[in-house]
Amino acid sequence: MSTLNVLKFLLALYCCFRIIICHSFYEDFIRPDFCTDKVLTSLESYLTLEAGSVIQCAAICSLDTYCLSVSFMLKEGKCFLNFGLLADDCGNGVNLADSVYFKKKKAVKTCMNNGTLVNNDCVCYGGYVGTYCDRLMTDCSDGYREMYQDVITGSYEILPPGAPQSFTVTCVMKHGGRTDILRHFKTVDKLNRTWAEYVDGFHYGQRGTWIGLEKLYWLSRSKTLDLIISLEKIKANSGYFKIVYENFEIGDSSTNYQLLSAQLNRARSEINATDCLSDLIGSSFSSYDMDNNQVQGLGCPAKYGGGWWYNGACAQCNPTGNLYQSGGARTGNDDEVFWGPIDWSPLGINIWLQN
Repeated sequence: MSTLNVLKFLLALYCCFRIIICHSFYEDFIRPDFCTDKVLTSLESYLTLEAGSVIQCAAICSLDTYCLSVSFMLKEGKCFLNFGLLADDCGNGVNLADSVYFKKKKAVKTCMNNGTLVNNDCVCYGGYVGTYCDRLMTDCSDGYREMYQDVITGSYEILPPGAPQSFTVTCVMKHGGRTDILRHFKTVDKLNRTWAEYVDGFHYGQRGTWIGLEKLYWLSRSKTLDLIISLEKIKANSGYFKIVYENFEIGDSSTNYQLLSAQLNRARSEINATDCLSDLIGSSFSSYDMDNNQVQGLGCPAKYGGGWWYNGACAQCNPTGNLYQSGGARTGNDDEVFWGPIDWSPLGINIWLQN
């Protein structure tokens, strides 16, 4: 076969391919006759890529079951694959110059990440939220607002902004979405743990948990969150007293998770407690095998029975100490759980982050 004939054959093959693609496009995709000047917002796009035409863009979409529609920027050749559809009232659409929107003719709303469709709404699980269960919640407060108001307590996967990977936390959704940091209610549970355990986090007993410094760092840097300490005085629903710190933030591993910010809000606190954290700002976290206190020789973690932020005077509070549960006055032991100047010994302590 001559070179000319080969070129003619390839040209014919290309034309046939174009005809097939074009036919498939017009068979499978439709441009709605409403809101023709609108495309979907970028929040409903899960992939952006380059394409030579809207037909090529649609061809890519046709191979993906999650893709229900496409938005295409004509001049820039940008193709947006969408897991959503333009609403009849265009409430989820935006004006975007030189752009067109096409949807699959047989498009049906699809829930991602094992979500289920109930009455045309996606019910999400395991920490996923969004209209299509398309993203992980950033923290428990985000999950509560988006999806999980009716859940009391559970383990959920979250992805704070900027975090390199998702991780699991314990959420108490009943009260607005609390991200548990510390739960300590049993006298047999001892928190005098290693540095590695305090960094990674650990669970103990039926209710006990420490979230881990690395997770706490990513949570605190991602948004403005409150750190709330709840002390249990008596075994009753009304026996808890909260202490509220705003703008809580810690540094990363290179600073040994230095305490950067914590502002006591007395008006929101339910008890007249000492401001135990302001004096500790600038201090790194310490454990018995990694004493980062700038004043050496005090042995604060060993003395207090747990890991915490310590300075030259150790600390005026000891949330990770031992529970003696005397049911009354302080025992006088350095290693008991206390929050100065409260003169009673807590039956338990719970610390969480909330937005």
